[in-house]
Amino acid sequence: MRRLPKSFIDALKSNSGLGLIRILEAVKKDDTLCLEIRNNYINIYYRGGNLIKLSENQGRYSATFDRKYLMEPESTKLPGSIAKNQNLDTYDDVNLWLDAIPSMKHEMDLWFGVHPKDEREFQQIMVRENNFSGTAKGTDYFICDIEYASVYGRFDLIAAHWPSSGASRKDNRNIGLDFIEMKYADKSMTHRAGIHSHIQDMKEYYLRNTDNFAALKEEMCIVFNQKLELGLIDNQKPILSFSDRVPDFIFVFANHDPDSQILIRELHEVEAIAPELPFKVKFAASNFMAVVLHI
Repeated sequence: MRRLPKSFIDALKSNSGLGLIRILEAVKKDDTLCLEIRNNYINIYYRGGNLIKLSENQGRYSATFDRKYLMEPESTKLPGSIAKNQNLDTYDDVNLWLDAIPSMKHEMDLWFGVHPKDEREFQQIMVRENNFSGTAKGTDYFICDIEYASVYGRFDLIAAHWPSSGASRKDNRNIGLDFIEMKYADKSMTHRAGIHSHIQDMKEYYLRNTDNFAALKEEMCIVFNQKLELGLIDNQKPILSFSDRVPDFIFVFANHDPDSQILIRELHEVEAIAPELPFKVKFAASNFMAVVLHI
């Protein structure tokens, strides 16, 4: 289950000890970074890639930078200890990692230039715009998690549907929980990873896992509230419960070509199977050029 122990949460909020709060504050101040909660560790993403994995084991912490992002395996652009696993034993150890963030970003920029991950990058932008940017108070969705994969299935994003109207935002019980699929450019809408295929996969998943939604909702409630406690979600209240309604399956399109016929063709296929689906399929529209979601 994705969650952090209380000791980890407390360490991220405290200036004492290792001063891990400095890592949390770096994420909050740098809108190119995104912190996601995992099982007893956090991933700090940059452009959709994992910049830092920060783990806790019996009260000790370690940080990891993924060596796959080094275009030259023996790169001298990073301190040797950064390119490997490192225990964080002192305040200065944390300083070393903070000071290395620009260099790690540069290495990842070079890697993404050769191996672009556009959908993941746009997922991260969606998290920022809907969770803690200046427009987050007006969103109808808060993103609980990205790149979620477990026995329950795999989803680009899992979101709490919490309409921004005054009455709805005051009620923190029976919040909706929905799944979001990000599609970047029209070429991503066809074949095995296309719209029709994703809907069929979601149908099979839903029919197989109806009884597991209670556990997923409990997990996402914990993740949302821990993000809120860490200041990563701009909302005044925690979520007390998710509703029992069937989750919606939402598609978000980035850089769709309005002259392309691919989307129209795919939507006609969806229309044909829509009556037999046990859930609603929605297509989110951003507000002009933004990615804040509204219904």
